[in-house]
Amino acid sequence: MAKQSPTKLLIKVLQLELANGCQGDAAVGGIAAFTNTWLPSVAATASQSQVCAVEQLSAQFSRYDSLTRQERTSLAQKALELLGKLPNESLSRHSRAPDEGVDWDDPCTVLDGVGAARARLLAGLGIYTVGDLLLHCPLGYEDRSQLTPVAELTHREMHSLRLQITDGGKIARRGRLTIVRVPAEDESGQCTLVWFNQPYRATIYSPGTELLITGEARLSKGLPTVSVREAERIEDLPADWSSCLVPLYPVTAGLSQTMLRKLIGQALTSCTAPPSGVVPSAVEAGRGLKKLPWAVMHVHRPPDQEIAREAQKRLHYEQLFGLQAALAQRRHKIKQHNSQAVVSVEGVVSELETALPFELTPAQRRVIGEVLADLARPEPAYRLIHGDVGSGKTVVAVVAVLAALRAGRQAVVMAPTEILSEQDWSVISHLLDPLGVTPALLIGSLSEPEKATIRQQLASGVIQCVVGTHALVQESVSFSDLAVAVIDEQQRFGVAQRARLAAKGPGTNILVMSATPIPRTLALTAYGDFDVSVLDELPAGRQPVHTELLVGRQISRAYETIIGHVERKGQAYIVCPVIEDNKASYLTAAKELFQRLRDHIFPSLRLGLVHSQMPAAERDVTMAAFRAGDVDLLVATSVVEVGVDVPNATVMMVQNAERFGLAQLHQLRGRVGRGTQPAICVLVSGSRSPEVIDRLKILVKTTDGFEIAQQDLLRRGPGELTGSRQHGIPDLEMAGLLGDTKTLAQAREDAFALIGEDPDLQRPAHQPLKHYLARHIERSTDWTI
Repeated sequence: MAKQSPTKLLIKVLQLELANGCQGDAAVGGIAAFTNTWLPSVAATASQSQVCAVEQLSAQFSRYDSLTRQERTSLAQKALELLGKLPNESLSRHSRAPDEGVDWDDPCTVLDGVGAARARLLAGLGIYTVGDLLLHCPLGYEDRSQLTPVAELTHREMHSLRLQITDGGKIARRGRLTIVRVPAEDESGQCTLVWFNQPYRATIYSPGTELLITGEARLSKGLPTVSVREAERIEDLPADWSSCLVPLYPVTAGLSQTMLRKLIGQALTSCTAPPSGVVPSAVEAGRGLKKLPWAVMHVHRPPDQEIAREAQKRLHYEQLFGLQAALAQRRHKIKQHNSQAVVSVEGVVSELETALPFELTPAQRRVIGEVLADLARPEPAYRLIHGDVGSGKTVVAVVAVLAALRAGRQAVVMAPTEILSEQDWSVISHLLDPLGVTPALLIGSLSEPEKATIRQQLASGVIQCVVGTHALVQESVSFSDLAVAVIDEQQRFGVAQRARLAAKGPGTNILVMSATPIPRTLALTAYGDFDVSVLDELPAGRQPVHTELLVGRQISRAYETIIGHVERKGQAYIVCPVIEDNKASYLTAAKELFQRLRDHIFPSLRLGLVHSQMPAAERDVTMAAFRAGDVDLLVATSVVEVGVDVPNATVMMVQNAERFGLAQLHQLRGRVGRGTQPAICVLVSGSRSPEVIDRLKILVKTTDGFEIAQQDLLRRGPGELTGSRQHGIPDLEMAGLLGDTKTLAQAREDAFALIGEDPDLQRPAHQPLKHYLARHIERSTDWTI
């Protein structure tokens, strides 16, 4: 199967993009990802004088999604003009006869059975090229060397069987459920294969077809049945299928295990020799690692578990090494010497302590010392500060802010929502007011004249400190001399937004804060370019929050708890997963619940309602009333997840708790118990799934945010903890990688040492790594510095 050269492929796609009006949809995954994938290959074949122009194009296309339609059109035309000037030999170099197979860097569409629709499904798994497909590691394996005869099936257990179809299938319908039954047999007896909502199964297998079946057996009156999970034709399996472990891959809706195995099998047999890999041979030898081609073959077709583990370790190392090299390179660029990053810190802590109404914890003192040491160095600070709910991150941030102000420079605090921005502004103002500092507040709900005045005073230096939302990163906002930028709940922001804020000062020191504790493996990976500070101690007097789980129809107990706490002068939250009722959904809606509680269940209580679709002014009035104690019960969505500090609130009730992640539920629970009174969190779930109940019981068992975050990471992948995907590896696969702590630590040590010696990857042995970073890590625009 012949393919086009990267140059011709880019020309074709860009011509289609122009014809479509530059909407960004001419390539699977978007134009930015497509050009970042293929322009490095074009650069490798261009003349020396053209390489710089191609690299500039790559940088410009990484911002494609943020460009106007006119800017996109101009960029596409510019790219076509340059591509048309490349020498003809660069095109012929990539031509290939149809029988030469496929290349590692070919798009997946060169494989039989991969059209545009299937390519989109593969892209959802982070698979764009044949190489990506071959590096898609299994989550585990099934041993089918010992098949079960029909006569030995065990009721309600999973089995693998080799069967022959004996007759056509029959279809039955029960309401919306379609049931297909197909008769089959082996030498020991007969059975019935059952599929649900797959009517085509009734006709695609002719009598005599041999299948390898995996499914759950049911033994009752009559013939045994097998509820089929997987069915593969024996003729489609590799010759050695019975002697190899069967891989189980991360999949997505519309892309089955069987289809992935077929595609990977096709790639294994038709792909030209894979590259040596991004890990230099010296590092491979030092760690005793196998070569990449060996690992690729044996991770997909291992003869035994020991070989499978060794192959997986090698591929895990490959991916983690590339990721850590990207982090090390980004850290090297950030940490360049810059004398304007230096901020005087003399006397700042003692000055602030005179104004604090409480004592700093030992953990706060330790982290403050780390931050002030950063500010005193001639290179920009880049530090992550994270800890459990209520561990006192804001006070640490205020020390850095005060240092910038006392040095005659500016500081900014950015939060993801107006509610949190206003909360941060209130807390920071309260802490700094005794020292004569009044921060400004810049949020979207201000009038245009108000925002214009603040922008003008920031640019002139009249305002030294400002708190606000992402409005702060807009081009219209500039600073006279920005020295410190604090980003609160940083997982809600992308890397590009942090970079734009940092670029507003000559040597801006960046502190990012997260109230979600981050497991060490994730901190080393998604935040590997940061220095990391952990606040692992709560202030004195904080009350532990007792947590209960109510399942099914036990909600009346939760209402009794709320009444009891309100009668003792406490206040309560009820959090719902959605705002409005959807007849197609079973979820509790905030608006409807508010009306029902107000009119029928709690008519004597003072109720309030807040959600993200309310006008900001109306929401602010309700929140102010709740803080002042004029509202007994606040019905809300997850807008109260972070930043809301009401010491008198002692009850948190979460409806449909199964719809929230563990880390998010822990954040919600942190809204109560902030005063001196005992507090309770009641999780209400309508699910009776054992898996769901076991997950929610983790919150009942522990209040340790780090343990909860680790469990959330293992169950849901890192996406919830990191916000937008910043690592270039799908969440399910990333969660598996993060479970291999030893390999992660080794890969990090080796990658940072390599970048320390050769930061720009100029040495010949490091060219595969340089190519990898250009094509894979930079595929995500969130990596842009």
